[in-house]
Amino acid sequence: MDFKRGFMTFVLAASTAIAGVSMARAGTVDGSVTYLQRIAVPPGAKLLVELRDVSLMDVASKLVTSQEYDLTAVPTDYALSYADSDIQQRNVYTVSARITLDGKLLYITDSAYPVLTRGAGETADLVVKPVATTVSGQANPRLDNTSWTLVELNGAAVDKGRDPGFVFARNGEFSASGGCNRFIGQAELYGNEISFPDKMAGTLMACVPGLDTQENDFLAALARVTTLNRQGPLLQMLAADGTVLLLLALEI
Repeated sequence: MDFKRGFMTFVLAASTAIAGVSMARAGTVDGSVTYLQRIAVPPGAKLLVELRDVSLMDVASKLVTSQEYDLTAVPTDYALSYADSDIQQRNVYTVSARITLDGKLLYITDSAYPVLTRGAGETADLVVKPVATTVSGQANPRLDNTSWTLVELNGAAVDKGRDPGFVFARNGEFSASGGCNRFIGQAELYGNEISFPDKMAGTLMACVPGLDTQENDFLAALARVTTLNRQGPLLQMLAADGTVLLLLALEI
């Protein structure tokens, strides 16, 4: 009797283990990468494609998986495999790509490409854009690895919301907030000229009255920004006509 009970316990445990293995499924995000310039891919170029979790505010995005390719021509296909356990349906995921040559960044995506959750699919065709270099003699606002608090928006003081302002990484990568949701993207920098992307990945929280208007004004201002003017710990973001749209203070 004890032998039968022990044998059945073993069979049940084995069945449970097999079932657990069968539930550990995997998926794939795939698509293509290209750029619009009519120039050949330089010999030795590398393509890096990443799948990231961009759900959390005020922290860097979390890398889920990535794949590097030897790039010989565009467009080219990519495929990123992931485990189902890596994906949470309530979170936000995007794919991005960059092309490098001997470690130097040549092209990068500057728009958000959502995948997997919140109505997004498993396929995304990416367009990368050339990275502008700083022209000798132009002002360099020195934004890499800096954090800024939003002080004024359209000439009015900003003193409400959750950490309104910017965090800049390198090569124009940034996260930004108008006081409610947080957005991430890749800005194009050319000396003291800057252009923010039309589409950005971001959180989807409902904003309380007042903050919703402030956030809309913040995003509208970003779309108009063309020039930066840094004066020590202060940074102005200006429109094409010289109007100061945003005034920010450096966080020490």
